[in-house]
Amino acid sequence: MSNKIEWLSKVEKYIIENGGVDLYYLLETMYNEEKMNFLQFIYDASRGIGCDVHEGLGYALDQDYDSPDDFKNVDFYVGEMDSSELTPQHFVELMQVISDSYIDAHPKDKASIEHYMSKLRERYS
Repeated sequence: MSNKIEWLSKVEKYIIENGGVDLYYLLETMYNEEKMNFLQFIYDASRGIGCDVHEGLGYALDQDYDSPDDFKNVDFYVGEMDSSELTPQHFVELMQVISDSYIDAHPKDKASIEHYMSKLRERYS
């Protein structure tokens, strides 16, 4: 495992055991393929924008819908089909755990991460 995602591996068991296996896989793959960093990821999420790591791996938030009013759940897709979903509130809870671990490893990003987490909570509460 790469040292650059050691912070993520520290919360792997918690995230997976709490229904976030696809979220974990997406973040791990995103880092391994060097698609974006966590600061970019949480910034987009705070604005309601999901992420496509590559074809067949991603997730959708409200701004990814033609009509954001249709948004009910955070939808993950692995392969050709929807793989799993999380309620927006549960997604925020898991993102908080991930953010806390990220901040522990990258304290210089604490203010930015906390700001975007606040925006994420506000958006989906």
